[in-house]
Formats: sequence, C-alpha cells, structure tokens
Amino acid sequence: MILNQGYLIKRKSSARHVESYTMRLVDATEINEVMDLQHKVYEGLPNKQVLYKDTKFEMLDDLNNGAMIIGVYNSEERLISYRYISFPGYSKKNLGKDIHLDISELDKVVHLETTLVSPDYRGNRLQSLTLAKAIELIEPLDMKHLICTVSPYNLFSLYNIMSAGLNIKALKRKYASEDLDGMWRFILHKDMSKSFSVEHSELKMLKMDRIFEQRELIDKGYVGYNLIRDSQMIQYSLSQ
Repeated sequence: MILNQGYLIKRKSSARHVESYTMRLVDATEINEVMDLQHKVYEGLPNKQVLYKDTKFEMLDDLNNGAMIIGVYNSEERLISYRYISFPGYSKKNLGKDIHLDISELDKVVHLETTLVSPDYRGNRLQSLTLAKAIELIEPLDMKHLICTVSPYNLFSLYNIMSAGLNIKALKRKYASEDLDGMWRFILHKDMSKSFSVEHSELKMLKMDRIFEQRELIDKGYVGYNLIRDSQMIQYSLSQ
C-alpha cells in the first residue's frame, strides 16, 4: 500500500537533482534492505554512540507482533529512509516503565524506534515526513502514549522529535550489553490524550549534552519541552 508520493533532492558531491519518491510499508521479506541501510548509516557516523543498531531478529520479532516499518524508496525503488514503530505491550522493554507510567497504561504505548536517512538524501525532511505518517497510522489504533529514545548528541533527531510535541521525561543509559555499559539516551514522551502546559515561573535551560545537570533537573520533576537548535539549549519546566 502506497502511503505517500512526492519529489526530493538527491545530493552527491556538488551535484543535485530532483527525483520522485514513494513511501510505503516495508515487508518482512525486505528486511535485508533495512539492515543494509542501517549498516551504511552507522559506518558513516563519526560518533557511533548516536545509533543503537537493531538486529534482524529484533525487528522481525517486532514485525510479527504488529510493528511497522515505514520505508521511503527513490525512483530506482531503493530504500533511502525508514522509520520503525513498535508496540511493546507488557514486555520488559516497554519504555513506559522508565518514565513511571502506571502498569494499566503500558498496553497503550507505541515506541518510535529507529529512524534513518541515507546521507545522499538528507535535508529533505524525511524524518518529519515519516513521523507525520507514523502518527497518522497510529491514531486509529486507540493508543495513547508515544515514547522514544534519542541520543543527547544527536541534535537533528532530538529537534525533530521535540518539534512533534514529545517531551524529555528521563535521561539514562540504555542498551547495555556485556561489552557496553549502555548509551546515554533521552526518553521522550507524548500523551496523545492531553496537552503539556509550561510552568513559566519555573524555567531552566541547559545545553543538550550536559548529562548530569539535566539528570538532576529531571529528578526534581522538570520536563524538557523545547530545543533551541542554534544554541543547542534545552528548555525545562516543572511538569504540571
């Protein structure tokens, strides 16, 4: 099923040209294309801590449990971007537990998982376009909580996700393994059933990579609600 179609700009070296794209759901049989794009993006990252690499097993298991991968394909039918969303239910990986959601709310959680864009197609707002489409697909499903993780060192992803109304509710290490202590991640949340209000008398601002100062604020009940992209400052308010 085609979700969207349009045009985008491909950039390579100094050349630019316009080409068409198609947005559609990625089938489980196409998972190797997803893995190939993930590998390409990961290898090009100067800071590998920015991206947690999903395994093929994890993604296939999620797809069997209702997850969706929104893929963007270029004019040659090559995958150039994807957004992966899952429904963790009562599993131990549900991020609702990290922000202390009531147990009765956990089956209303949607995870906004990995979003990647091929370097040749950055600057086309594909993160924003796929997020808008993800929310459109989620709305009829009677879900309530959008939750995701973003690296404190990933300016553009954090800006995009906060611009969509998700707020920082926690900052902790995630994705620990035998080889890694885990990666620092903001945990962002949006309750789709109500709006967030700012307590203007209790505002704070911190640079996005000031890990420990932000953790102290969050522990005191502050919520990160806005990112000023140019200065990389996050605005915090006491939650209402």
